[in-house]
Amino acid sequence: MLVAAVDTATLNLSLALCALEPDGVRVLAEHDERAPSRPGPGAPVGGHGARLPAALLELLQQAGRGLGDVEGYAVGLGPGSFTGLRIGLATWKGLAYAVQRPVAGASSLAALALDAAPFAPGGALLVPLLDARKGEVYAGFYRARGASVEAVAPEVALPPLAVAERVEQLAGGGLACGAGEGYATYDGVFSAVFPLLPRTRPTPSALSVLQLAAPALRGAGFDAQRLFALEPHYVRPSEAEVKFPHGLGPGATPPDKR
Repeated sequence: MLVAAVDTATLNLSLALCALEPDGVRVLAEHDERAPSRPGPGAPVGGHGARLPAALLELLQQAGRGLGDVEGYAVGLGPGSFTGLRIGLATWKGLAYAVQRPVAGASSLAALALDAAPFAPGGALLVPLLDARKGEVYAGFYRARGASVEAVAPEVALPPLAVAERVEQLAGGGLACGAGEGYATYDGVFSAVFPLLPRTRPTPSALSVLQLAAPALRGAGFDAQRLFALEPHYVRPSEAEVKFPHGLGPGATPPDKR
């Protein structure tokens, strides 16, 4: 089964084209590129919206395949950039719907933990971290389980001090290791509690997203209901939900303009 995977939770666009085989996953081609932080006038043109789905077509060409050869899609669901997640998910759902192929999602933080697992001591608590802005980080809490990872607590968006306290509680005196670009943003807080794993990826890889989504894709057919139900995992409410908790329709409470 030929599967195309993507993660757009961060400024890094990660793509992977793999074959799901009875004994595992065989990588045919991978691609990573960094989007400009401020695309538009006076800055480099780019961003995930400008690169997808063309970047996938380029990857397929590199592997000597065509879009019609893709038999399944895997996508990172976040948490991360709200806009980035919507672009990645909308593109993959649109492609899957157009050609009636199965699509499955996986946590981007879990993918980051899976990327880091080979570099961590056995039994260590894996803490993948991404910058959530507004003085917070997205954090996951995982342990390696065979060739995958298992969550030991729900993913959160919290200030770094609160995350460090959560890590101490969950580790219970055992080893904990950090991974991801969110660690560097607040390394002064995290380094006092747990180290950053060396040689690990700062952002989630599409390959790990695919590995996590593989069980849901193996032997699956097109399922419109599952496709329509697939949504980003934002973890925290959007700006619109915070500012307009009761909406803007008839009977909605107007926002406080003070």
